[in-house]
Amino acid sequence: MIAAPKAGKPPLFIMLDGTWTEARKMFRKSPWLDNFPVISVDLSRVSAYGLREAHADGQYCTAEVAMALLDLAGDTDAAHALGEHFTRFRTRYLAGKTQHKGSITAQPEESV
Repeated sequence: MIAAPKAGKPPLFIMLDGTWTEARKMFRKSPWLDNFPVISVDLSRVSAYGLREAHADGQYCTAEVAMALLDLAGDTDAAHALGEHFTRFRTRYLAGKTQHKGSITAQPEESV
């Protein structure tokens, strides 16, 4: 179980942001992290990231993990707000990609 922070202080989470390979390397090469608890979150939903493919099932983007941590910490309002921002970002980012079907710059499909 996560130790609760002192009264009036929010919990502090250190998240390594990068690809799974990069994050694993950062973790191994940062011995000062050994003194901190490691939290594993079980996200039972499929990742909605969609900006790049996960190499394995159960891999999530940083925002999805942050939402799960905020939920675990009891800050459901912040988790919900982050989820809304993440959805808006993802939708707008994908809309600007020329190869994405919902792209604002994609050419209309040809009928043959």
